[in-house]
Amino acid sequence: MALTLLYKGPAERGECWQQAVSAALPEVRWFTWPEIPEPDAVDAIITWTLPDNYQQQFPNLKAIFSVGAGVDQFAPASLPSHLKLVRMIDPSIATQMQTWVLTAVMMLHRDIFRYQRQQHQNLWQPHSVKLPHECTISILGLGELGSQVAFTLSGLGFAVQGYSRSAKQLPGVLTFSGDTPSAEMLGNTDILISLLPLTANTKGILNAELLAKLPKGAALINAGRGEQLVADDLLFHLDAGHISEAIMDVFDPEPLPKSHPFWDHANIHITPHIASVTRNDTAALRLVENLQLWLADKTMTGEVDKLRGY
Repeated sequence: MALTLLYKGPAERGECWQQAVSAALPEVRWFTWPEIPEPDAVDAIITWTLPDNYQQQFPNLKAIFSVGAGVDQFAPASLPSHLKLVRMIDPSIATQMQTWVLTAVMMLHRDIFRYQRQQHQNLWQPHSVKLPHECTISILGLGELGSQVAFTLSGLGFAVQGYSRSAKQLPGVLTFSGDTPSAEMLGNTDILISLLPLTANTKGILNAELLAKLPKGAALINAGRGEQLVADDLLFHLDAGHISEAIMDVFDPEPLPKSHPFWDHANIHITPHIASVTRNDTAALRLVENLQLWLADKTMTGEVDKLRGY
C-alpha cells in the first residue's frame, strides 16, 4: 500500500519528520499544509487539530496521527468509524511529564513555596518535615502518562492512589474507578494531580464540589487540560484556606490572559503548558515505526479506541 501523508503543524517539526520518513520509507509521499496538490490522494493527516471540512476535502482519508499524546481535541467518538486515530506514544513525553510532576510534588512536599514567602519576609522559621510515606498523592487519570507518574512517585515511597473511569490495577498504587472520583479517595489526599483527558465527563471536573472533598490544606497540580478546572472555584477554595497551593501548567484559555487573577495569586504557581511537549527527533522515530506497522497491516502503537477516547 502506497501512502500519502499531509502534515499540518510547525515548519521545523515538519521538516524533521519529513526527512525521517523519506529516509526510511522513500515510497511515502509527503504534503505540507496548505500546499496540497492532490487532496484525493491524502491517506493520513499528521496534526494537532483537524482542518475544517476535512472529510469533504480529503474523501479518501484513512487515519489521523496526533502530534502529541492527547487526542481529546479530535472528539474521538465523533470521528467516522473507518478512520484510525493514533496518539503519539513517545517515551520522552512520559519522561518529561514524570520530571515536571515530580518537581511540582517536591516543591509542595518540602514546603518550598512557604519558605519562599518567608524569605520575602526575612523570616527564619523551620517547619516539620513529612516523609514520603506520610504524604498521600492521588492521580486523576491512569493512562500512559498517569501510570508512569504513579510508578515514579510510588517508587520514591509516596502513598499513591489513582482514579480512572474504567478499573485498572497498578503495582504499588491503590486504584479507584467509576464515573467520578470517590469521596473516599479525595478525603485521604494531600496532593491531587490531574492528568485526565478532556471529555464530556471531565470538563469542569475540578470544581467547588470536588475540591471541597479534599482535606483542608491539600494542594492541587493540574497538567491535564485547562477546561477541567473551574477557575473561580479554585480561587474561592484558595482564599478560604481550604486549598493550600495550586501548581498549574494548563489553562482555559491559553495563553493565559495578562488580566487573569491567577497571575497575581500568591498560592498559584504557573508554567506555560510545558510539562510535556513533543520532541521532534524522538517523535520522528515513533512516527516512522507506526507507518511501517501500518504498511505491514499491523496494529500501530497508540491506536485509540474512539468510543472510549483512549
